[in-house]
Amino acid sequence: MYDIIIRGARVLDGTGNPAFHADVAVKDGKIARVGPHFSGAERIIDAAGQVLAPGFINVHSHQDMALERDPLCACELEQGITTFVGGMCGESPAPISEKYEEAGLRAAGGGAISHESLAARRDMGAYFRFLNRPCGVNTAFLTGHGNLRAAVSGYADRKLTAAELEEMKSLLRRCMKAGALGVSFGLIYPPGSYADTDELIQVARVAAELGGVFTVHMRSENSGLIEATDEMLRVAKASGARCVISHHKATGGRLNWNKTAATLSMMQRAADEGLDIFCDQYPYTASSTGLDTNIPGPLHALGTDELVRRLTDPAGRAALRPAICGNKSSRERFSFTMIGNCRTHPEYNGRMLNDIADELGVDPYDLHCGLLAENRLNVTGIFHSMCEEDVERVMRWDRAMFGTDGASRAAGKIGHPRIYASFPRILGRYVRERRVITLENAIRKMCCLPAMVYGFHTKGLIREGMDADLVIFDPETIIDRATYAHPELDNEGISYVMVNGRIAVEDGKATGVLAGRRLLRRHD
Repeated sequence: MYDIIIRGARVLDGTGNPAFHADVAVKDGKIARVGPHFSGAERIIDAAGQVLAPGFINVHSHQDMALERDPLCACELEQGITTFVGGMCGESPAPISEKYEEAGLRAAGGGAISHESLAARRDMGAYFRFLNRPCGVNTAFLTGHGNLRAAVSGYADRKLTAAELEEMKSLLRRCMKAGALGVSFGLIYPPGSYADTDELIQVARVAAELGGVFTVHMRSENSGLIEATDEMLRVAKASGARCVISHHKATGGRLNWNKTAATLSMMQRAADEGLDIFCDQYPYTASSTGLDTNIPGPLHALGTDELVRRLTDPAGRAALRPAICGNKSSRERFSFTMIGNCRTHPEYNGRMLNDIADELGVDPYDLHCGLLAENRLNVTGIFHSMCEEDVERVMRWDRAMFGTDGASRAAGKIGHPRIYASFPRILGRYVRERRVITLENAIRKMCCLPAMVYGFHTKGLIREGMDADLVIFDPETIIDRATYAHPELDNEGISYVMVNGRIAVEDGKATGVLAGRRLLRRHD
């Protein structure tokens, strides 16, 4: 007697091969049988006319920052995601050293955490044990290079000493031996942005020694995109580590559009020469990160208190204007900027900063500084500065995977819609409507390819003996509905999601089942 039989689906097994019709049986969290019609189960799910695929793997998530307050992860489940990789962009929940605790908390995202959580975050292994509780999806972590640097030198804007570098490498080894998949670099975010190329190579070599991966938010995704890509290819070659370039894109307006033609050519040439190089992306023409990234990196070494003071003081604010606006007017400088998440003014969420400034009769630059000051730098921006041609070009690259690049918020569905709708958007808009890639290839990029890249040996395929992480959806109706103004709108077309053989989503809504597991790096 099986637990569940899924009957009559078009099975896309995750490899990119054509679909086939079959029944799939689930027993004890595993795929027990795949084949023609059979019976004998506690529950039968009629999937005629629908597609059955492996559970989607979100290769670039920040949901790890929300796990303690949101263990269900409905924002992931309800778009078909059954596994996510967190600890991205140089930022992970752990480790946080006692010596540089304040810096470590900033590097770990800056949110409020409990004393129990802080105590666990001294060590990645201790934090994994602390998190050993039920959650909605399978979770895996990288170690943030920003955390490592903050642990040994705080926010010091300088080259590390030889002793500090060795301490940081030793700390990464401990994290990976505890189960972290590798290291992530966030090279626009202090303190990781203070690292030179040699430091990145030295750290990436540790990941390579232990069979891990490094991911990277590069130093530039706009005017310096080509140079930043070249740097990462040099790091990959010198270290021997597998490299995943995070959320690959060309931002900053028309002057930078179509640069992905050059960068993808560089990456493919490197792959042809034997480098283990991949990238991920989200399917939107707007990026999102903290508004505080408008403040030049070296100034962050001053600390949050001093930056807030300067943003509040008229003289300090005036002194910062050239560094933030350059030779542009404030309206021009913030022409791409939308407010994503602002705690003190939630009514601004989903609105363009210039429009809000016009309504208030204030200078956009002053509004920007005021919001950062009153929220102690913790305001999310959404930046509409990309083009569809680049999104589609990256999506077509054979080694591109997909991610949401976000985390759920305490106040509900606010922020960039990619957090809630990336995977249905790809399948609905880019596969069915625009025919950018085939359905078979999209499922490969969501399942088998990321399982291979990150070493999830029991995920990503519909095969007997594999974990029963499964998604049932209608390829003719699946679509995203979330918008920048209304990210609360639900996706359509997903019927069921199973995590380790348990039904986590039914009729498109999370059931409350917490069947996810912690995925640790294999020591062999």
